[in-house]
Amino acid sequence: MRKTLVFSLLLNSLLAGTIGYMVLRLGGLKYVFYRLGHNEAGLYDHRASLFKRMAPVDNAIIFLGDSQIEQCEWQEMLSNNTKIPVLNRGITGDQVEGISRRLPEINRHHPSKVFLCVGINDLIFDRSYHDIELKYHEIIRNLRTANPSAQIIITSVLPVNNEVRRIGVENSQIYELNVRLQQIARSFAIPYVDLATQLSDKNGNLSELFTADGIHLNADGYTMWKRAILPFLK
Repeated sequence: MRKTLVFSLLLNSLLAGTIGYMVLRLGGLKYVFYRLGHNEAGLYDHRASLFKRMAPVDNAIIFLGDSQIEQCEWQEMLSNNTKIPVLNRGITGDQVEGISRRLPEINRHHPSKVFLCVGINDLIFDRSYHDIELKYHEIIRNLRTANPSAQIIITSVLPVNNEVRRIGVENSQIYELNVRLQQIARSFAIPYVDLATQLSDKNGNLSELFTADGIHLNADGYTMWKRAILPFLK
């Protein structure tokens, strides 16, 4: 009986520890409650299906990625800088695998430019650098084959600020990934936009000037992003 009680206590402790670790990885209790109230898997499918329903926009400029892309109104942001239609193809929570699966919808527009920003969610869920790199190579080759005249621009993964809210990834990991993304851009002879440096504070964190939640950008952050990519819109 005593052995059973000890075993039960150990099992409960292990379960509690596992749950605590998962909560920490997701950003704390506050963020867990947020996620429980926002079915991002359903939102992902809804947004992906909406994209497929939209009519093709030939020669468009496409912003492709995760929530960092999704949360900016790119068409309005760039309305004074280009006459070419701008499409937002960002989906919250997306990873390199999801981007790869969504490429047929991207390619049907025969884009003139594709700004690619993805990878933070892969790091949060412990995808290896090697796997991310392989998928990036696959994505760029696919885009190039389908759109040989398109300009593809890799945007650095943005830093986070774990002092504002625990995100579940360290900036040292993001820095390492960005070094690899820069090498990928060099190997394909395509532009790489280093937003991470421009948006960081002196400690290498995403500056509190540009975020309220430690990971996503506010209007000032997106204004910095716009300035960084304006040379590619001329």
